[in-house]
Amino acid sequence: MKRHNRAALAVAALALVIPVSGCASLLSPHQTAEYHYNGGDGASGSVGDVEVRGLMLITDEKGSGPAQLFFTLINKGDSTAKVSVEVADTTVSESIKAGDTFVQDPKSPETSSKEVVTVDSLKAKPGDLVDVTVKSGSDEKVIQTQLLTDVLPYYEEYVPSDSSSDSPSESPSNMPSEDAGSAEGTAAANG
Repeated sequence: MKRHNRAALAVAALALVIPVSGCASLLSPHQTAEYHYNGGDGASGSVGDVEVRGLMLITDEKGSGPAQLFFTLINKGDSTAKVSVEVADTTVSESIKAGDTFVQDPKSPETSSKEVVTVDSLKAKPGDLVDVTVKSGSDEKVIQTQLLTDVLPYYEEYVPSDSSSDSPSESPSNMPSEDAGSAEGTAAANG
């Protein structure tokens, strides 16, 4: 009976050790080394000596208007880098000195450009991944970033406005003639 107990105990211990040791191998550095985590908003990548950070596009909730482009470029090389960022029909080109950083975010205190970069002909819906081509010298890389919207409150201020209004403005010339006359009479009486 003691032999049976020992054998059963040995089999039970072996049954516990084998699955646990198998699960531990899933967390080994060899299997997770290729996982790339973007710690902040937007996508990132490297193109030659240039690091790309915070690459993102923000549009309205419906995805009907233009999108605003954001990115940060860090030149880790020893010479000036000429970098272009292309998405849809929009291209931004910058020269970045060795060791310098270029920030494309007009509302950031660290911004390098107060100009808003909008992408008008983006053929993507909110949540889609969009291909952005970044070139630095002879190096080129396509980085995918998600098209974000103003659903999150802190993105509301970054949605670019349409250049033309879809709805007509209300003015006395659009009102019926008797309303226009009374509006003019009210303005004359107040003036």
